[in-house]
Amino acid sequence: MSVEGPSHTPPGDDLYKQIVARTQREHRLFSAHWELTYRCNQQCSHCYLDVSPPDADAAGELTTAECFRVIDELAELGALNLSLSGGEILVRRDWFDIAMHARAQRLFLRLFTNGILVSPQVADQMATLHPGSVEISLYSTQAQVHERITRRARSFELTMRAFRLLRERGVRTVMKVPLMHETVHEYRALENLAKDLGAQFRFDITITTKDDGNPAPLQHRLTYADYVWLFREVIDPALWVERQVAPEARTCGIATNALVIDPYGNVSPCIQVRARVGNVRAQSLRHLWESSPVWNELSRLTLNELPVCRACELRTLCVRCHGLALLEDGDLRAPATINCIEALARREALVALGVLPPDFPISARVRDLVV
Repeated sequence: MSVEGPSHTPPGDDLYKQIVARTQREHRLFSAHWELTYRCNQQCSHCYLDVSPPDADAAGELTTAECFRVIDELAELGALNLSLSGGEILVRRDWFDIAMHARAQRLFLRLFTNGILVSPQVADQMATLHPGSVEISLYSTQAQVHERITRRARSFELTMRAFRLLRERGVRTVMKVPLMHETVHEYRALENLAKDLGAQFRFDITITTKDDGNPAPLQHRLTYADYVWLFREVIDPALWVERQVAPEARTCGIATNALVIDPYGNVSPCIQVRARVGNVRAQSLRHLWESSPVWNELSRLTLNELPVCRACELRTLCVRCHGLALLEDGDLRAPATINCIEALARREALVALGVLPPDFPISARVRDLVV
């Protein structure tokens, strides 16, 4: 979650939002998130992936030619947005060729990087691409805290250099900050640092287990008190107090207009739900998008399909993630416990701000989560 509001729709005008909504209704491919590699030059302690060193054997990753073909297929399906992610995309020697091919197909390009390898030459290449944004992860305003998380010496210094080099070339940057227990009170300082660097500031409160279920990253997750403090700082009451959630509403847009591709060509509905749709080496992307039953099954997960959530008194204060419910609680249709805790903290913050009554209803099940 990058903003403390109920909508995951990217900022934009009403026409853009209408287009996004239409692609969701009609199951038209709009966005792809592509993990080009699981190799990385950092070993971040909160990462949900098991990354390998940058010089590790890349056997099995899609080749440059295969990447070009997949990009062509994305364009043929009418996709508009392509996010290139990792691992660290810049450890692939062909990253620029892949990105150039995407731009030649008129895809709106977002590049996700930690910035360490953004030299003047790389910054020049990125400027040539005219990306929608280059999104750089930062964890703290303090070098020692940032590097304790990345486990990479000089990572703070090199990441700061990346912001400056890209700004000098007129490239739009986004500072992406996963807020953690040890950094949440730096919120305003991080926001101000982004402003000083000419970057858009975007924060996220989601820290998950690793994809294999290893809970180690959760050491960084916000506590209940952290959530309450943060929500009191940033929440916009107007987005929540009058919010209604219809029984037929989806709690997230999974399987409607987006997909994820991993380094080996496996296609899945989202980063948290790794239900395998198929592989681009075995079948065309069009076939996978139009024929797999996974999309229909997951896109029908409305509030009505969630027996506990549909009756919850805090449902209007909740931003439920099916992926977190599956990853951490083992059931797509069960409550996602961390989302329940967030909703309770949101309620407490809104009561403290005087915009919800102190007796705003809450179920014993949710209250017991933080006792």
